[in-house]
Amino acid sequence: MPHHLDGHEENNDPRNLLLVCRSCNTRAGIVLRRAGIGRLTRQYNPAQGGAESLAEWIEAARVATGQIHPREMPLEKAIAIVHATPPYRRSQFAEEIWAIRRARGTDKTAVPF
Repeated sequence: MPHHLDGHEENNDPRNLLLVCRSCNTRAGIVLRRAGIGRLTRQYNPAQGGAESLAEWIEAARVATGQIHPREMPLEKAIAIVHATPPYRRSQFAEEIWAIRRARGTDKTAVPF
């Protein structure tokens, strides 16, 4: 999920975004709150929507984290897709990614000897 380094969700400058897991995002939010940085927000959990395919998810995540320039997908749309993709679907995408990595031999989980 995208994390806003300065604690302000309206600041979507790619230099202010970092892709983190939900747990890390929560921990960082607690630290920012205790330091008086940023502002409180309501969790955004739309009823439906989000990425329809692994390719769309990867592109949105890479645009949202500044890994690629948003040529085909505007930053705002990428962030909206990331926010709207439900956790169960994100898990499915992660399983697909790991299946591809294992098939290619790039999963780095095997014992090297």
